[in-house]
Order: sequence, then structure tokens, then C-alpha cells
Amino acid sequence: MQITSVINQKGGVGKTALSVGVSAALAEQGKRTLLVDLDPQGHATTEFLGLPEAQPGQPSLPLALSKMWKGSVEELAVRHPRCSVAPGGCLDVVPTAPGMFDLVRRLDQFRVPGWQLARVIQFGNYDHVIIDCPPALDLLTNNALAATHGVLVPVQPDRTSIRALRLLHEQVNYLEQLINRDPITYYGLVPGLYRRPMSAYADAALRELHATGLPVLPHIPMGVVINEAAQRGIPITTFAPHCVQTSAFHQIAQVLEGRRAQQTSAQGSKPAADGTEEFVFEDFISDISGTRSRRDTGARSGLYDLMPRRRSR
Repeated sequence: MQITSVINQKGGVGKTALSVGVSAALAEQGKRTLLVDLDPQGHATTEFLGLPEAQPGQPSLPLALSKMWKGSVEELAVRHPRCSVAPGGCLDVVPTAPGMFDLVRRLDQFRVPGWQLARVIQFGNYDHVIIDCPPALDLLTNNALAATHGVLVPVQPDRTSIRALRLLHEQVNYLEQLINRDPITYYGLVPGLYRRPMSAYADAALRELHATGLPVLPHIPMGVVINEAAQRGIPITTFAPHCVQTSAFHQIAQVLEGRRAQQTSAQGSKPAADGTEEFVFEDFISDISGTRSRRDTGARSGLYDLMPRRRSR
């Protein structure tokens, strides 16, 4: 299972459109895909996919993250009914819930916050998990970074994106040190929300983005077709399968699948090219839980021993 966070603390850069589009493209390529709507605004759930929020009293993401509910991630997910899916694939969604807005305050009560989402999705039966992150460098974003194998960063071709990218890089480095995990991979920058033909200003900003040395993936230009698909609660890959945006989403999905193939071949903690061990998500979470369970005593004993267990087959 590969976990990818779609992240940028700058709002209005197309995170949700990218999250939904890539998730749907993966499902159309026959991959079992889970989209986690981690943004309290819930645009992926309600605006782009036309799904209801989790109902009060039912299992929900905020209950799972605050350890008030301890079931499997599949029990949180709902199947999207209007998505084209290839044999073997699916598009499941962990929807938003009203309690998401209060969740940051509750997560702040944990001594070392950041690993709750990883605990929840650890044993998910999916090929890909895509996390639609909030537009903030907060505890929810830290949860996504702690859980992720790599990140997709949607950007606009303007100079404000250069500064936002630098701040994001600083946050990623801080999180890696806080929880003592291996470096998070940047799968690539995804330029979007620009008009064609590209202006001289946007073209210059795009050259600066290329100069960062990070991979620049296919662009997602503005188009009313994205809004039309969202209005109907249908992924754009289903609504307009031949448009330029759908083509870009499928190309990005292929990049993620290529990364997953590399990850799968590296399982077993084989040495990487630089002599270090590959980051294995399941081992990382198990190590955290075991270490904290051994160190905590008294009233805190067993506080972290709350990971979902693998279901018997």
C-alpha cells in the first residue's frame, strides 16, 4: 500500500481537484484506491464527489483520530457510486465529518502528536491511499506527513508558490526530525490553475519551479470542465474522459503507480542505493507503538497500543 499526501499550505492551488482526479484515475487503472478527506472544509467529500458527511453517532475520521473509535479504515470508507472503475479497482472515500473542525484541539492533547492517521490506515486493504490535506501547516498536516510515503505538491506558476514551497520544505524537515523518520519523497510539483496561453510572468515563475530540482509533473490548466464535473458529483475522469485535465491525471497516476512498484520491490528493508534502509511504513508505525508502550507506565500504560489489528482470514 502506497500513501501519498497532496499538500500545500497555500489555499486555492487545486489540492482537492488533484486529489480527486488522481484517485479516480488510479481506480480507472484497476487500482484499489482510498481517498482520505483530511481537510475540515470537506470539499472533496461534498463539493467534488457529492457524498454526504459522516453522520453523528456513526464511525468517522475525527472519532478514529482521537481514539474514540477503533475499527478498521474500511469501516470508515464509502464507495463512490458514479466513478468509472477498471476490473479489480475501486474508489473508496473516507468522508469529512462535523467533528473535523474541533479535531486539532483534541489532537494537541497527545504528548507527541502526528502519528494518529498512520495508526488508523496502517492495515488498509488498498493499493493507493491519497490524502487531501488542509491548507495549513497544522497537526492534521503533520498527521498526513507522518503517514505518507511521498507528497504531491500542487502549485500555481507564480512567485508566491516559490515561498510556499520553501515553508513546506521546512515543515517536512521539522516533522521528520520530530518523529525520527526517513526523508519524505517529493513525487513532484503539479502546476495548475493558470490560463492558456501562459503569460510571461507565469512562464518565468514556472522556470523558477523547475530550478528547485524537484520533478515537475503534467500540468492541470484551468477549465470549466472541472467545475462541471464537481457540480454533478462525478470525477472529471468519468465526466470528461478525453479532456486535457483527465489525460494529465492519468499520467500523474502512472507516476504514483511506478513509485508503488519500486516500493513493493524494496520491501524487506533491502539496502537503498545510498546504503540506508528503505522506509517501510508498517515497520515505522509498529516501532513507534512498541517503544511508547514500553516507556509509558501508570495511567498512560497502553495509551498507544490502539492500532487496528489485522482481521483474521
